[in-house]
Amino acid sequence: MEEKREQIIAALEAFWAGQTLCAEGGDTVDDLVAAMDSFTASDALEEVEDIVDMELPTGEVIRRGGYESKDQFVNELTQSVLDYVAEHRK
Repeated sequence: MEEKREQIIAALEAFWAGQTLCAEGGDTVDDLVAAMDSFTASDALEEVEDIVDMELPTGEVIRRGGYESKDQFVNELTQSVLDYVAEHRK
């Protein structure tokens, strides 16, 4: 499962970086350091589902209210996905 963890982390870090690039055209600091809302975070699950070879329910793995930082997004979502897979994989 450690290999899956590393793949998930890499995918989520890349997703965060892609979202950061989109925000760089803003005019204020808040535009550049925007939190990751839960709706946007759900878009990251597509690649993660391919990694774990399992459909992931957004409401069970994405933190309600989103994420305040890259570390929170990557660490919490990775653990949430791994916990869900361990619990539901037969």
